[in-house]
Amino acid sequence: MIVAKISPAATKIIQTSPFEQTTLSGEYMIVSVAKYVIGSLEGTHNDANIFEVKFGNIKYEQNPDGTQSRPMLDTIITHRLKMTTPEVEGWGHDDSALIDLIAAKLNLSVLEKNTMDMSFTI
Repeated sequence: MIVAKISPAATKIIQTSPFEQTTLSGEYMIVSVAKYVIGSLEGTHNDANIFEVKFGNIKYEQNPDGTQSRPMLDTIITHRLKMTTPEVEGWGHDDSALIDLIAAKLNLSVLEKNTMDMSFTI
């Protein structure tokens, strides 16, 4: 899975009490396809490619023997993003290009990309 470190970090404000708030931030982004119609045509009812974008932080849990386990994305925000066929036509077979397309649509900069075998928290 491609994990992108982004700037600025995604933020979410949580109301913890009637008078207090907590701000959470996620420095990493991953993308999965929720709906992609192969061969869809621009302007048709199938011209809606939906991607699920998760923002969060990478964490490692400790194994019983003291070593670190696989990385996990501690998800802070999940966002569904609709992109049209022309917007994703530069995707091709290089998935890292899709990360750049989605980051550009969300006005984010990608600082670095890494491939990681990871699991997720909710």
